[in-house]
Amino acid sequence: RAALWNAVEAAEKRKDARLAKEVEFALPLELPRSSWLAVARTMADAYTAQGFVVDLAIHDDGTRHNPHVHMLMSTRVVGEGGFGLKIRSADGKQFVTEARALWERVANEALSKAGLAIAIDGRSYAKRRQGEHPGLHRGPNRQERRARRVLAQRERDQMSPREPDEDLPVPDPDGSPIHPSELEVAEDRMLADMHAPAPELNAAHAQGCAEAAQAAVDRENTLQMTEDDAAAYRLSPDKLLDWLEDKIRPEDVGTLERWENHLDWLDPSDQHAARPPETRSEPERDER
Repeated sequence: RAALWNAVEAAEKRKDARLAKEVEFALPLELPRSSWLAVARTMADAYTAQGFVVDLAIHDDGTRHNPHVHMLMSTRVVGEGGFGLKIRSADGKQFVTEARALWERVANEALSKAGLAIAIDGRSYAKRRQGEHPGLHRGPNRQERRARRVLAQRERDQMSPREPDEDLPVPDPDGSPIHPSELEVAEDRMLADMHAPAPELNAAHAQGCAEAAQAAVDRENTLQMTEDDAAAYRLSPDKLLDWLEDKIRPEDVGTLERWENHLDWLDPSDQHAARPPETRSEPERDER
């Protein structure tokens, strides 16, 4: 089959040349399966006698829902020297009318040989003057084909070998270990939380927050301090120049002296100076 159609294509010079003519006909459901091939060959012989090269195929999904035959015929006659001139009889409506009449004769002969008292009519509903309308050929469903491709890809992915580190946990946006298949869901959840509108605070909640803040300030203000801390806070100037210009009251002299002694004690240089040298004595050893 491949050699035939490669030769058909090689015989043409134009890129858009027609390579084949297709004829399709449905097999009667009443016709036994054993006679399908003989009927298809009878149709093919009628065209090979006219100079066509016929490639036929019988299609059936096993349910006997729509058994039919596809015939691909070359558009050039075949002789001893190869492909010749174009067969112009395959063009036009006359070819379709003759093909319908031919199939009517072949199918009725096969039904008669099978002992079936039925016959088909190759004429259209309009010529038979019937009120029926021809049905539309649905063809392949795109969604079904897409679903089959997705299923096939999923099966191939399951059959393909997996890397040993594909199932190791990875950190999520919060740093917690999760399975790699859950990482995308966690990232989407984080983005949704980031872009979600902030919850509205009602009046009661806002008042509660204000009361809590005021209570914290009150606790800081009520902390107890010593008398020296209170006096030092009272005597602390807002500006150093103001403190230098102000005169010290007699009753505050003692407080300032205590604070000066306290600051001298915190000076690390004074601590080193006042620290007495350390002496260590080694224990006596008993020599024998």
